[in-house]
Amino acid sequence: MAAGNLSPRQKMINMMYLVLTALLALNVSKEVLQSFFEVNIGIERTTSNFNLKNSETYSAFNNAAENNPEKYQKVRDNALEVRKKSSEVVMYLQEMKYELVSAVDGGKVYLGKTLDVLDEDGKPIEDKVIIDKSFADLTENQKKLPIAWLKNKSNRDKSGSLFMPKSLGQNKRKANILKNKITDYKDLLISLVDSNQSLIDEINMVCDVSNKGAGNKLQTWEEYNFVDMPSVGALTILSKIQSDLTNLESEVINYLKRNIDAKSLKFSSAEGIAIPKSNFVLRGDSFRAEIFITANNENQNPDIYVGKYDSLGGGQYSMIGDEGKDYEVVKVVNGKGLFSKRTISEGNKKWGGLIAMKTERGTKFYPFSGEYLVAAKTAVVSPTNMNILYLEVDNPLKISVPGYTAGEITAVINNGKISPLKKTLGEYTARPSKKGKALVTLYANVDERRTKMGDMEFRVKEVPPPKAEVTGAKNINGSMVIDKMMMVNAGGVLARLKDFDFKGVRYTVVSFRLTGVYKGEQMKEETRGPQFSNNMINIIKNVKSGNTITISNIKAKRVDAKNTAVRPLDPLVLEIK
Repeated sequence: MAAGNLSPRQKMINMMYLVLTALLALNVSKEVLQSFFEVNIGIERTTSNFNLKNSETYSAFNNAAENNPEKYQKVRDNALEVRKKSSEVVMYLQEMKYELVSAVDGGKVYLGKTLDVLDEDGKPIEDKVIIDKSFADLTENQKKLPIAWLKNKSNRDKSGSLFMPKSLGQNKRKANILKNKITDYKDLLISLVDSNQSLIDEINMVCDVSNKGAGNKLQTWEEYNFVDMPSVGALTILSKIQSDLTNLESEVINYLKRNIDAKSLKFSSAEGIAIPKSNFVLRGDSFRAEIFITANNENQNPDIYVGKYDSLGGGQYSMIGDEGKDYEVVKVVNGKGLFSKRTISEGNKKWGGLIAMKTERGTKFYPFSGEYLVAAKTAVVSPTNMNILYLEVDNPLKISVPGYTAGEITAVINNGKISPLKKTLGEYTARPSKKGKALVTLYANVDERRTKMGDMEFRVKEVPPPKAEVTGAKNINGSMVIDKMMMVNAGGVLARLKDFDFKGVRYTVVSFRLTGVYKGEQMKEETRGPQFSNNMINIIKNVKSGNTITISNIKAKRVDAKNTAVRPLDPLVLEIK
């Protein structure tokens, strides 16, 4: 799979983008965090499958070198160098995963089979392998076991402080060491694939550790992956890197294997291989895979069938059912079958079939099988200030669709308008025009079709009412106190909105009533607008110290919006000093 052949849809199903874009939401539910951990489990399972395939291929290299060391020793040595370097990086990633889980879960790490049964507090009920040692003290078998449970999935501090501590120099930080190891691994792989540009492009794409973002948002690869990242996100990223590097290992050693003279080399482990574009597919999109046989004859394309089959014994097989209905014949190009199947339902899907090769002794069959996960399409729309939208306010939103860049997304709202603020970063503003509800819907191009990816409904509320105040009044022991002449000079009543995160919201007083004792009688005066009338000023000037002035029936209106109602405000009682 060459990087140049990646379509927008194929980019979508790249798990790295899934994790990184989904975690842009500031308020992530427990259910979403758990789904990330389940994705991590699926990635680890895929890595394990690649390891099994790779082990079989290395056995083939060993057999070839033993039979003809003069001819095949060098290619075997190259393959083993790949294995050594891959194991080194993958084990370092495993150590980082172990240390991360240990740090966020109080020094305890659950290893082995995934924990499915939990109590009310989310704690595992079943007895599993619980480790409270350092990674260096584990047995070799324990080091290879998958992480079975992560309790504190939302911790945002540990991955950054653990892998990029400010107390250590850059070259001693685990994230930087990992980056260097990936770069060394990339250089080794490229040196072994001759001038195969397609494979070189893929290696460069998977091992890309360049800076991310642009302008003021530019981040190093290390910062992008580990700083301010929820622990489950960092864990999934590390597993994804493991899977990608193991997949690259498979691609390179199979390239080396295919470039050996098939006639003179007797591979004892020749088999059918199915390499999916991704083991994670969104519902409604197509699962795609390349199907081929290792050590194949370049002069002959195999026949490939996808579906259920029966074993007839003696290495012979037969497909079950009718062609086109119960099983498919796959188109073969350059020895590889290109399989595509549109997904309908969610869940873990198993698939497989037969590869048939014609030989001098008849047709030989090679079974293959695999599995992939189909998930529901998801969209992430997060208000960056609160969990509601305010009427006639530019509410900032962070928008993303797993697997798509922000620039590939279109956002629509059914109440008011939505505008890109920084579209390339997924930053928008939504400005509802009426109270009630607003629906934000996200679209993206999938296989050149405008496809709805998801939506989110928000409540639309009025901006909170402001508080009335008079300039110069101070809160003393719970009472608002003001100097008489200071109140006169204040000139009127203000309406101020405090502790509100949105800029540009302004209120003005449209009317109010002032009550005070004037010449021994209680006097009331009403006025329109925010200013004290002349009669009000006379009342203020003649109120004796220690008495109070009450400002009531205060009404205010937003001056930055058209469709908002007049708001009644709480009365204001002022003690004259």
